[in-house]
Amino acid sequence: MTNPTSEIRNPKSRAGAERPLSRSDLAACTERVLRAASGAKPAILLVNWAGRRLIVKDFAGNSFLLRHLYGRWIVGNETRIYHRLDGVEGVPAFHGRLDAFAFAVEYVEARNLKAYRRRTLEAAVFDRLAALQAALHERGVVHLDAHQRKNVLLTADGRPFLVDFATSRCFGTGWLARRVLVPLFARADRLGLAKLKARYCIERLAPHEARGHRLRLALGWLWPPAAIRRIRRILRRRARRRRRPTRPRP
Repeated sequence: MTNPTSEIRNPKSRAGAERPLSRSDLAACTERVLRAASGAKPAILLVNWAGRRLIVKDFAGNSFLLRHLYGRWIVGNETRIYHRLDGVEGVPAFHGRLDAFAFAVEYVEARNLKAYRRRTLEAAVFDRLAALQAALHERGVVHLDAHQRKNVLLTADGRPFLVDFATSRCFGTGWLARRVLVPLFARADRLGLAKLKARYCIERLAPHEARGHRLRLALGWLWPPAAIRRIRRILRRRARRRRRPTRPRP
């Protein structure tokens, strides 16, 4: 009987049958630790398995309570969402769960939006990102964290990918989901897209997009975590300006 949580297959096993990647294989096939486990954040590993490069998200190195209470839930939630989005272009392919605390997805050769300067991306990039969000919503999934620049990858040929579905929700495709839940929560994805477009697109926002962006900025001050992040960014910018050497006037 096969283990349903181990779905990554190695076609080069000795017996000729596909062998699932196990936790004991990680040490040997890990190319690089992209991020060590810290606090509530799992370890992110770049793995080479059966000639494929994969990203493994692993909570095994987190504290016992966080690993069992939070990590199990996140791994289960992302597993369900990746299965729901199977075949959607712009979502990394899912390569299975190692165990209750880790899973693997396709490695995408791309950079996240933090690597780009303001006002440098074509409008077509955001049109493709909007189509990708629509494909998610069609499957009953809302990302809810697509406004984060680190969660949007862009390949060299301008294809967007969405990653990190930890806070995402899968409502399904029933009547309540299609009529109420997905349209309600999908608004957060669209407002996040307007934020990114306002920051990175070389073209000006359309009037309805500009209104949505202003609405998101205003509502952000009502959510304490977002307001705290904004205040911190303002203080950091002011501190950097004060540290800059003043140029002597001629």
